[in-house]
Formats: sequence, C-alpha cells, structure tokens
Amino acid sequence: MKVEEILENARKAFKLTTKHFNNKITFERALFLGWYCNLKQPCKFCYMATQKDKIRDPRKARRRLESILAEAILMKRIGWKLEFISGGYGYTAKEINDIAEMVAYVQKCKQYLNVGVVDLDNINLNVIEGVVGAVETVSKDRDWICPGKPLDKIKDNLLKAKELGLKTGITIILGLGEKEEDIEKLLNLIEELDLDRITFYSLNPQKGTIFENKPSVTTIEYMNWVSSVRLNFPKIKIITGVWVDKIPMISPLIMSGSNVITKFPLFSIFGTKEAHWIEKEILSTGRELLGTFTDIDILAGKKVLEKTPYVEEEINISSENIKRVEELRENINERIESYVSKVLKRVV
Repeated sequence: MKVEEILENARKAFKLTTKHFNNKITFERALFLGWYCNLKQPCKFCYMATQKDKIRDPRKARRRLESILAEAILMKRIGWKLEFISGGYGYTAKEINDIAEMVAYVQKCKQYLNVGVVDLDNINLNVIEGVVGAVETVSKDRDWICPGKPLDKIKDNLLKAKELGLKTGITIILGLGEKEEDIEKLLNLIEELDLDRITFYSLNPQKGTIFENKPSVTTIEYMNWVSSVRLNFPKIKIITGVWVDKIPMISPLIMSGSNVITKFPLFSIFGTKEAHWIEKEILSTGRELLGTFTDIDILAGKKVLEKTPYVEEEINISSENIKRVEELRENINERIESYVSKVLKRVV
C-alpha cells in the first residue's frame, strides 16, 4: 500500500474512532505476576526466554502478593486501567483465580486475564471481564516463533470464553517478520473470533534473543495495521504499545484509530520529561486524556483524579481471599509508599 493510501486510511480511521469512542484516550498497563515462563519452548522474542536457565527456583521469580495489590491500587489512583493480569506461565487455576479475585476486590472492578489457556471451569467468572490470547503474530513463521503457544488452543479458549459471556481479545507484536499481506490474516482472525479488543505492541528487541539486532516496525507500517483494523472493525477497542524510544509514534497511532496507550515502564519515568512528552503527544491529537503520567500529587494520594476511566462494580469474592487482603493491608500500604517514594526521589 502506498504511503498516501495509509495516511488517507488513518484519517478515516480517526473519524471512525471519534464516532464510536468519543474523544477520550486512556492509559493501560499489564499487571505482571512474575518473570519466569515454564513453557518448554518459550517464544523466541521474549525476555523471559533469556532468563529461563538463570532461574533455579521459579517461585522466587514471582512477585509478592502485596506488591501486586499495591500496584493495582496505584493504577486506579492515577487512572490507568489494568490491560490484563499477565506473567510467565506456570500458575495453577486456583492461584490465578485467587489473584484475580483479590485484584478485582481492591480495584472494585472486573479484570482481563492473559495467562495462557485459562481454565474457565475453575475461575470465578464474576470477577473476570475478559480473556486475552497471546497470538503474538500472524506471520507464516508463527509456529516457529511461538512454539509453546498453539494457535488452535488459544482460539478454542477464546471461543469458549465468548460462549460464557466474557469479552475477548488478542495481542499482536509487530516487528516479528510480518508482511503487509498478513494484515488480511489478522482481519480474518478477528472476524472468526468476534473479538472485542486487540493489543498491538512494537517489538522491543531483547538482548540474547534472535531478534536482538533486528529493526522493529516503522511508524508507517504500524499505522497501516492499526488503521486497517479500525476501518474493518469500527467498534473494536484498539490498544497500542510502544517503548520509551518510540514516543513520537504515539500521535500517529492515535490518528490511526488507537483508543489506548500502553507498555511504558510506569514508575521509572512517572513525572519525568519523557512522561510529559508522552502526554503532550496524546494531547496534540486533540483527544482528551483520562488518567495522568505526570501529576505527583495524585500519585502520592494528596488529591483525587477528576477524570478516570474506572467505573466501580460490585465485586464478590471468597471470604478467604477477603481475609488475605485485609491481613496484608499494612504490607500493601508499605509497598504503595515505597513505589511513590522512588518516584518522588527522582522527580522532586
């Protein structure tokens, strides 16, 4: 496709997004549970694959529960929705269920899961809004790049989730060797699964992987994928992620149909010049930003965020998990203060 066509499609996509999603842009962030993946054949682009042989005790690579819940509380405070609960594979259905219940409880809203094939028969569906499948790429080399994530199993899991009344989505990483003609494969997959949302990431090449010295996706290519999805599926939620070295991509992606910006290392750059730049990129498109990347007083809890994407829901979880949260309150608050203090030391 010629550049002129991509830019024209972006213009149309921007209008469609405004029509179906108003003028709002939000931040989201994946809530990671740990840094170990137990897949025998991990994805060839992933940081966790480079750490697998270095971790002798996988349980020590898991985050403490109070840290997970503290981050969830802070995300709500600053108006960043949790994109999904995620992390390395290797958690039991009960562990996933308990964490999902407790995160939903402290946030007072349902959660998305991106934890592999979800055991939907043993999850409290009352705290789950949706399930996300880590498709990662639709290129011809997908089975080689992601040997531990069979596409058929992902699709079956998403279709079952849909039957149970849950929302569904997938993740796609651009920069893994996909071609422009693969866009049609993605569109067919979205239609087949009747997806509610899609998350795009630009590859952040990891040292020690085969993609270490490979270039990532260009801005024009990224725009082409996003606008193609928006034009074919006007009501789908599109989440786009870029790394700190690709901040100038943000405004073109919003202009191409993105609703949500994700992926940034929150606590290490909150309130910095990069965070201000990110907000400026968003606002330059004429969109209204919900949530903050720069307001220290909101992060510190000194004032309340006026405009938030959060809508509180009635959350019912087991009495055992309520007890666990309450018993951890002091530790959770200490972790919150620790996160905030690290930011304050850097920017104040």
